[in-house]
Amino acid sequence: MLRVLFIILAIVSVSLAIVLGDWRLYVLAVVLVVAAAAVITAKMRRRHKDAPGAYMRAPEQPEEDLASLGIVDIKPAHSASGGPKQTEGIDGDFDDFTVGDSYEFSSNPTDIPIGSAESPVIGKPRTMAPRSRIMVSEASSQSFADVLIPALHSLRASIDANTVCLLRQEDIPLRYHIEVMISQNSYARNGGSYAAKEPMLAGHRALVPVVYPRVGPNGFPKTKLGYYHEKINVRQVAMVPVVPKKFGDLFILLVDTMNDVGLEAASVRVLLEQYARLVSTILDTEAEGGLADLDATLPLKPRREIITEEMERARSEHHPLSLALVHFNSGEDGSEDVSELESAFYTRLKNVAVDARVERFGELTYGVFYHGANPGIAAWASRIQEGFPKDHESFPGGVSVGVAVMNDRHQNADELRSDVTAALQEAFQSGECIIVE
Repeated sequence: MLRVLFIILAIVSVSLAIVLGDWRLYVLAVVLVVAAAAVITAKMRRRHKDAPGAYMRAPEQPEEDLASLGIVDIKPAHSASGGPKQTEGIDGDFDDFTVGDSYEFSSNPTDIPIGSAESPVIGKPRTMAPRSRIMVSEASSQSFADVLIPALHSLRASIDANTVCLLRQEDIPLRYHIEVMISQNSYARNGGSYAAKEPMLAGHRALVPVVYPRVGPNGFPKTKLGYYHEKINVRQVAMVPVVPKKFGDLFILLVDTMNDVGLEAASVRVLLEQYARLVSTILDTEAEGGLADLDATLPLKPRREIITEEMERARSEHHPLSLALVHFNSGEDGSEDVSELESAFYTRLKNVAVDARVERFGELTYGVFYHGANPGIAAWASRIQEGFPKDHESFPGGVSVGVAVMNDRHQNADELRSDVTAALQEAFQSGECIIVE
């Protein structure tokens, strides 16, 4: 306001100087102009001094590609009986596949919530440690999968192990059966058994951990690591003999790591002993038939997610992948308890489909993931079908087997599942094993 007053007075002084012809009024006008300039300069300096040294820039919101989210809703179009079929699943995923049904696949990106109206406050960037990727997580029975897999997952995470497994020793001939396997390495066996020339442990007391801080020359022999398909660069091994009261066999809880140190720590020994006691109690409970059937209480993992995991694993490791759907043909008459029949079906299928991942895809329908070479797919699929002869006492009528071989045209899980579903439909109608390449 003061600078404006000085300027007005300077203008008035110049006007009076012209009218009156007094030179002193010109001098006064100049002084007033200089004073106004000084006021303006002082104000600008104060503003510059008060300005912050750094400015915050609002974070840019990345554009979301809705197509990349891949939310696909699966709705049944019709059933074999002509009526609509209601399916239940997780995220629109079907969990009860029924032979004879056809499905519609649709994508509706408009159902996906993009975000809230207010953007969150973004603080200092942080680097998150990558999560460990579990490549093998299998058990010899459904009850072991429900109870022991979560327990051994926590053991692996707590000691940063590469592999945790529960082996059952058969003495004559010496052989180790894989009851539970959890590993970050895809070469770990996901089931079955392997022969051994000498025992893992000899003369050790039950529930007492034994740690081998060195693997290789002058240490634990690598030839004993038969639970891998190939030689793995394991650095340390620890194991605990487990002798449950209700079993005649010796079990071994084993962990290994690719780190040079870690397993020899006293805290790790304590953990191994405590987990071995837990495993012993679980085995005794299972022998008495006391383990709860968690299949009905735990939420099923979406089938789409399981297929995606296997596709990503195969492509990252440059392995072939085939998905088979195996359906028990005579299981719909209701003459036998379905849960008991499924348990027997699952166990036999695991034994027939050697070293393959088996997952429930619906009532009396299982998906089997095979990573073998393409020329051997036909023989592998035929072996599964022949493992359930039509005149079998426990599985009369045999099974239908449809197989889809993953190739470049399968961009996502739904495309591979669509092919294997079509193959199973054809196999069910023709009675032959159908393979879609």
